Amino acid sequence: MKTYTFIAEFRGGTYISQVKAANVSAAMVLWSKELNPAEIKFLGEKGKLELQTEIEAENPTKVEGIENVWFFCLRIKSGYFMVNVVKTSEM
Repeated sequence: MKTYTFIAEFRGGTYISQVKAANVSAAMVLWSKELNPAEIKFLGEKGKLELQTEIEAENPTKVEGIENVWFFCLRIKSGYFMVNVVKTSEM
């Protein structure tokens, strides 16, 4: 399993968390499921469910010239999630 670090910007706040997954796509889905809406201002349970739905179809963009870094942006009703993903370790 690899460790992926998520650095998310949402409505003026920055939120950082990590998950372990086999690849970046699996990490994105797991990250969206593990988000705690109480810790993310303005998200709420409805926003989390919307985010989980949107992330299933999302393909992250590999950051050109940088290894193991991706970016994606999701629009949900309560705002935009701009997220950088960094593969931080391989176990």
